[in-house]
Amino acid sequence: MLEKLKTLQYTLKILARSKQHTSLVEIAGRKTQIMEGGEGEPLLYLHSAYGENLWLGFHEALAEKFRVIAPAHPGFAETGGIEDIDTMEDMVFHYLDLLDHLSLTRVNVVGASLGGWIAAELATRYPERIKKLVLGAPAGIWLDDHPMTDMFALMRKPERLRPVLFYDPESTLARIVVPDEPPEEMMVEAYKAAAATARLAWNPPGHNPKLAGRLRRIKSPTLILWGDDDKMIPTAYAEAWAGLITGARTTLIPNCGHLLMFESEKDFVAAIAGFLSEDER
Repeated sequence: MLEKLKTLQYTLKILARSKQHTSLVEIAGRKTQIMEGGEGEPLLYLHSAYGENLWLGFHEALAEKFRVIAPAHPGFAETGGIEDIDTMEDMVFHYLDLLDHLSLTRVNVVGASLGGWIAAELATRYPERIKKLVLGAPAGIWLDDHPMTDMFALMRKPERLRPVLFYDPESTLARIVVPDEPPEEMMVEAYKAAAATARLAWNPPGHNPKLAGRLRRIKSPTLILWGDDDKMIPTAYAEAWAGLITGARTTLIPNCGHLLMFESEKDFVAAIAGFLSEDER
């Protein structure tokens, strides 16, 4: 009970002191939700299939050093236009239009899971638009010896989904993020997110067969972040990604599952902030 109270107090503290604002803008005729907070060098955060579309602790921590721009993908939160998104190519063009709308000619990009996949696809096609790239346990490639877990099959089974997403599935945090009896509004958002994700990651599951061969086109300094106990996308993928992107380096976060931004917020933020703050050689 005390741990739950501390979690609630922390959440309220973040909400009370946050200077972020959320807006709806038109991107190529598509209503797009964008959260933004902080000052300094821009950082574009592309969220996971879980949909981190509330201003959370890791957003706030990153906003202490950067101008964090966190849009919702089409089909998530208040962003529309999912009916026009059939392929990852469509999603890349959506984000290219967003960068143009925000006058971001070259920007740091951080992507988690699905968002990491989108970021990598963007970076292979338009490498000149990416200053530095951080990929947090991205989907997008496939290893026959290490198949990814089918998240869709576990959506209705929180007791099985939590151990896949978290190192400690019995923690208060894990039960808040994946509750046994989620409220109706949470389920509505979850099914919206699943439907949007399925348009990109259903067939073939969780990857683009052509992406691995294109990752050599990424020119920006790249950091691969992974939880050392990721059961959704096994840690073997971290080495595979690093081997496909020239000069990429890997950081494994200890005692952490797939949702790095939740389970290891401090390490996640510290790794990103340290990498983005390094002088380019």
